[in-house]
Amino acid sequence: MITLVIGRKNSGKSALAEELAMNTGDSTRYYLATMEVFDNEGSMRVEKHRKARAGKGFITVEKPYDIWDLEGEVMDIGSATVLLECVSNLVGNEMHENPARVKLCQVGSPDADTFVESVFGDIVALAKQTHNLIIVTSEYDKEAAGYDDSTRLFVKLLDGVNEKLLDFADKVYDLRDKDSQEG
Repeated sequence: MITLVIGRKNSGKSALAEELAMNTGDSTRYYLATMEVFDNEGSMRVEKHRKARAGKGFITVEKPYDIWDLEGEVMDIGSATVLLECVSNLVGNEMHENPARVKLCQVGSPDADTFVESVFGDIVALAKQTHNLIIVTSEYDKEAAGYDDSTRLFVKLLDGVNEKLLDFADKVYDLRDKDSQEG
C-alpha cells in the first residue's frame, strides 16, 4: 500500500503519517529521515520529530538521498512499513548534494523533467521493496514573491515530483487546506 500525505508547513502531516504507520499492522516500522541539519532551527525540528516518535517502535534510518538503496541498513523491509519523511527535503538534497543529480537541476537546465523522473523513480523503487510506504511531502506557494531562481526551481521540481506521487499513491491525505481528504 502506498499512502501519500501532502500539506503545507505545520499542517499536521507528520503526525498523521505516524498515526497511519502505527495502524498498518506491520510490527516493523522504519522512519526514513531525509532532513539534513544545517542550523539550530533544523536541530529543533529533528528533535521535535524524535520526541513525537518516541515509544512508537520506529527504527530511524537517516538517508538524505539515494533512498532506494537501503541494503545493509534495514532488515525485513518487505514486511515492514516505511515512513518517508519528507520529499521536500529529499528534493533539496538531490538538487544540491547528490553528485549524480546536481547537474540535472541547475537553474536554466533543460533537464528538470529528467530530475523529476529520477527522484520519482527512486521512490517507486523504495515502494517496491516495502510492504507499506507512507510518503510525507510539502507544497509551497508557486507564486510567492521574493523567491530567488534556485528556490523557484526547487518549488518547480518538488511540484513535479508531487504530481507524480499524487497519481502513484493508493491513498492520498490532502492537508494543503488543513482539510484531510482520503482519495
